[in-house]
Amino acid sequence: MPKRKCVFTDKLKQKYPHFRKGRDDYEAECLVCKAGTFVSVAHKGASDLEYHMSSEKHKKALGGDSWSAKLTEFLGTPGTKAEDALAAADSTLPLHTIPSCNSYKSTGRTSDLFRKIFPDAEIAQKFSNTRSRTESLENSVLAQHAVSLDLKALEEHGIPFCGVAIDDSSHRALKMVPVLIQYYDYRNGGLKTKLLELQESPTEMDVSDSLVKALKKHRLLQKCVAFAGDNCNTMFGELRQDEEARTVLAKLKKSLQRETLIGVYCPAHILHNCIHHGADALEVDVENIILKIYQYFHIYAVRTEPLHEYCEFVEVEYKRLLSHSRTRWLSLFPGITKLLQMHSALKSFFLGQSNPPAVLKSFFEHEFGELYLWHMHSLMNAFHLHIEEMERENNSLVEVMKTLDSVHTILLDRRAQNFMSLTVKGMLSDKRKEGLEAGCDAFSDAVRRLYSNCIDYLEMWMASLQEFSCFAWMALSDTPSWSDVEACITYLIEKGIEIDDIRCFDQFNNLKKFVEASSDEEEFQHLLSHQKWTKYFLKAKAIECYSELLKIAQFFFAIPSHSVNMEWSTSFH
Repeated sequence: MPKRKCVFTDKLKQKYPHFRKGRDDYEAECLVCKAGTFVSVAHKGASDLEYHMSSEKHKKALGGDSWSAKLTEFLGTPGTKAEDALAAADSTLPLHTIPSCNSYKSTGRTSDLFRKIFPDAEIAQKFSNTRSRTESLENSVLAQHAVSLDLKALEEHGIPFCGVAIDDSSHRALKMVPVLIQYYDYRNGGLKTKLLELQESPTEMDVSDSLVKALKKHRLLQKCVAFAGDNCNTMFGELRQDEEARTVLAKLKKSLQRETLIGVYCPAHILHNCIHHGADALEVDVENIILKIYQYFHIYAVRTEPLHEYCEFVEVEYKRLLSHSRTRWLSLFPGITKLLQMHSALKSFFLGQSNPPAVLKSFFEHEFGELYLWHMHSLMNAFHLHIEEMERENNSLVEVMKTLDSVHTILLDRRAQNFMSLTVKGMLSDKRKEGLEAGCDAFSDAVRRLYSNCIDYLEMWMASLQEFSCFAWMALSDTPSWSDVEACITYLIEKGIEIDDIRCFDQFNNLKKFVEASSDEEEFQHLLSHQKWTKYFLKAKAIECYSELLKIAQFFFAIPSHSVNMEWSTSFH
């Protein structure tokens, strides 16, 4: 009678964990040796396994396994205190890089640095927050969590309206499209602007699709009452509305099935382009001169060293020359300042060269070149101050329209007097003494054209914001009148927003008393408009005292005032 074969049983598997069942019940596969190493247990069972384990092949494989680090040594046990501490450390670095605006490159070798600085710290030795991990935590965890909190606040506080703002900027071969929403929540500080998404769009025509997709995804499409972007034709079309149907605004209206959607041109772009348009009246191309001089020196030490010597010779302190952003004409202001501070040294330098750039030689030989610089510096200083005021965080359209009106008034006053600074007038007087009467008259005419061009351009674009003039009373700088509020109610009704005017009248009287009582408070007058409204709503006793006024405020403060926030978002990315 033949002997019965032995099999690889569960008992043998427990006793010899380095083996598992083979191709049949009479074989075992060795997990230590090279894959596919099978040991027959049919004859002697456990003795066959012991014999294989004593072989040189197995011992050699087992020796290599003994010094190889186990994967489990690099992994924490989920739910333990050590694992929680490690997860907290991994999340802390992204939280530090976001407000500090640090690049992802700066975090690339952080884990190696921590291991060297803290060799005895267990968390530091296991810390793995590299560049890719930091980016993933920020984009996939922290950013999504922040967006979810904002959307949760919108739902919990019953915010009925929001505005959306986008800007498309080229990033290598892609269009980066940040999508921002704006809304008003008096329980949480007032006007809020939040980054909803940062999308990649390969073409200009996909911008509207990206926007609609984002709004649908976060269930904000029906709450959207206003759209803001830069002033390019892709967003709104030309002022003549020649190709309106193909614009982002037109497509958004179609998706919303709401023709009452408000389109807001960016007032910051209007001011930037205003002075650029006005400067075209001058004989001197200021922008080109600044760029040419900067490019001539910025990477050439062999040219910069002689300039230092010229500065010492004419007793002028050397200043590092500046360039500017081509999409922001007023960024030339610091560049013009530096150029004027070093004008005498630069003039001597270029006119002393044997073969200088023809454009720069022509400029420094121009009898009135320096005068044009000084006059543009004077005008751009006024624009620069108003731009800084306009681009403040959480400005509403009330503040923006006030800034545009201020610039318009300045330009009108300057044109009426053909204003020139005392520096320019003194230099002009010297030129007349030199017999350059014709040149001086031409300069004066150019100054007048500069003002006229700026005013014409500004008035043309300010007309697009006139529909919001009925909301001017919401600045609460003075005691409002009921007729002002009535105009607002009429505007909102035309947009499909129902306001109970009878109830609103009683609520208005309470607001009027509040404004009159606060008019003498200097602190109140320095608040932004949305902050004044927030102070009023928080002071009111019950929702019945301000329900209709709150609806007006929530609608108006949902309208984005400019697209600067989008550009910052794209630049940061």
